[in-house]
Amino acid sequence: MPSPTSSTPRPSRSRESNVNSYRYRVTVEKLADAKGESVTGHSLTFYAVNHDDILEIVRRLEAKLPFSAGTTASLGVGLKLFSEVTLAHRDNPLFAEIRPALGNFIQQLKQLPASGG
Repeated sequence: MPSPTSSTPRPSRSRESNVNSYRYRVTVEKLADAKGESVTGHSLTFYAVNHDDILEIVRRLEAKLPFSAGTTASLGVGLKLFSEVTLAHRDNPLFAEIRPALGNFIQQLKQLPASGG
């Protein structure tokens, strides 16, 4: 597991060559601690692949959900990263209980009408 620093691990070769996947570099940077004090130099960067265009999914969710842009982006990115892990490790018993519920939740999101807002 990458340490929470500003170093950036390189993408693995086996995943990098997956032509049917979108590739992403994800960075999470801590801006403040729990007390609201500014924090610098603490970030985590990693590479991920996904069978979907995560940015396009977030754009579609923005048209459907009544949340702020930041909340919608958090939901869309987090959901797609998590669901891709469950797909890649579908035989792992760790995900056995959540996969059906996750699939149902994603289907509900897809079926939501655009809010027009």
